Amino acid sequence: MGEKSRFMIIGALISSLTALGAFIKIPIAPYPVPMTLQTGFVFLAGMLLPKREAFLSQAAYILLGLIGIPVFAHGGGLGYILDPTFGYLLAFLFSAPLMSILYNKTLLRRKYILFALFSVLLILILQLCGVFYMAVISSLHLHTKLPFSRAAYLTLLFLPLDMVKLLLAALFSIQIRKRLPFLSLEHNHAKQLSCIP
Repeated sequence: MGEKSRFMIIGALISSLTALGAFIKIPIAPYPVPMTLQTGFVFLAGMLLPKREAFLSQAAYILLGLIGIPVFAHGGGLGYILDPTFGYLLAFLFSAPLMSILYNKTLLRRKYILFALFSVLLILILQLCGVFYMAVISSLHLHTKLPFSRAAYLTLLFLPLDMVKLLLAALFSIQIRKRLPFLSLEHNHAKQLSCIP
C-alpha cells in the first residue's frame, strides 16, 4: 500500500473520530456551545497528516453533515449553515492544515516552546472565528443579540479545555508515529532532506 493511500485511510478514520467527538459533549452554561472532543481530533489530524490530507479529513466530515447525515452536535443538513455553532466547524477547515504546518515546522525541528506558543494562538483564532460566526448568525438569523465582547469572554472558558485536548492529541500522535514508521519524525525529516538538491 502506498503512502498516499495510507494517509487517506488515516484521514477517513480521523473524519469518523471527529464525527464521534461531536456526540461526546458537556454543556457549559450559559454558553450555547457545549464542550466536545472534536477539536482534539482536529489537532490530531494536523499532527498525523500532511496539510492537504488534514484539510480533506475535515472537509469530508463537514460535507457528510451538510448532505444530511447527522454527524454534527445538533444534527445535520444544509440548513446547519444557519446554526450559530457552524462557524466552529468552518474553523476546522483551516485549523487542521495549520496544525500540520505548525507540527512539522516546530516539533520536527524540536522547537517545543514555539509549538506551544503558536498552538495557543491557533486555538484562540479557532475559537474567535466560531464566536464571530455565532454573533453574526444570532443577530441576522435568530434576531437575538449576542455581544461579541461577551461571547469572546466566554470563549476563555474553552481555552484551558482545548489546551488539555491539544496535549492529549500530541501525546497520542507521538505514540501513533512510533508504531507507524511512515509517520515518524525521522522518516519525514529524511524525506525532506532527500528533496534538498
